[in-house]
Amino acid sequence: MSNSNFRTEADVMRATANNVDSTNDSVIAELNRVQDVAQSTRSFWQGTAQARFDQLMVRFDDAERRLSEALRDIATNIRDNAVNFEDVDATNADSFSGIEPAGLSL
Repeated sequence: MSNSNFRTEADVMRATANNVDSTNDSVIAELNRVQDVAQSTRSFWQGTAQARFDQLMVRFDDAERRLSEALRDIATNIRDNAVNFEDVDATNADSFSGIEPAGLSL
């Protein structure tokens, strides 16, 4: 593949990472909205039911945090792969430039 094809692939990887970031932001915004709605019902719960509700909200917060971290890690890994992809391309281009036009010296 030519250098421009690799660069295009790396650009696609970076765009994908940006899409993952955008999806993460959207998901967190929606989960926050759901949490706000759920929290608005807290006063209706009493006793054991309220304690269970509070425990559920703690689990919800933890799940939201883990999801956000996972999506952030995915985006970071994709970006790192784009950089590695470009580095390998540059190394290969350097290696191929050492080949004489008539072929390898044997």
